[in-house]
Amino acid sequence: MRIFFTITLILLIELLNFNSIPFAQASPLMISEEHSSNQNLEKIDFLEEACFSEAGVESLEKCKDLIIYDQSNSEAWNQLGRIYYGLESYQEAYLSFKYAASLRTDYTLAWTNMCAALSQLQSYEDALDACNKSLSFGSTSEDSINEKVLTWNNKAIVLYFLGRYQESLEALEEALSLNPDDSQAKFNHRIVKSLIHALAHMKMSKDEELML
Repeated sequence: MRIFFTITLILLIELLNFNSIPFAQASPLMISEEHSSNQNLEKIDFLEEACFSEAGVESLEKCKDLIIYDQSNSEAWNQLGRIYYGLESYQEAYLSFKYAASLRTDYTLAWTNMCAALSQLQSYEDALDACNKSLSFGSTSEDSINEKVLTWNNKAIVLYFLGRYQESLEALEEALSLNPDDSQAKFNHRIVKSLIHALAHMKMSKDEELML
């Protein structure tokens, strides 16, 4: 799973889907402002529940509809990115996470998610920057600690793909220092540590051969 960003016109047009909005053929009925406002609130509540609780394509469409009502909803953009990520549409996920972070620059989870999406796109240096940006925001809340564990784990994966194995191991140790029971960090720690030991053994064997 990055800075101020204006979503591309193409993506906005796709999300707003102007072609699906019919033109009025006659004078509309007059609806009171209060009634209209209540209807909108009910609609937004329904879309929020569906966007954040459903899965797959159905949830994707509900998130898009929610964004039509409130394009500045950073959490909806982040959720849209999570759904795209689950559908393996990593470029769309990246754009959604990036826009969420542009709306709220200290949105640590959006930066973390952007790191993951960029990693899937094999843009490892940019992914590393996104993870570092997420880690730059300090907080001691329980949710923040869980997010930092995820970020350190994502950063470790990026460092692994960059061939920076010792740094990857250190990132995983940071994750485990925050939550020693995190199963993903523990698993990745074992993998990276085993790889470092194997590489060290291979180097030692090669050095011994050269000495013979």
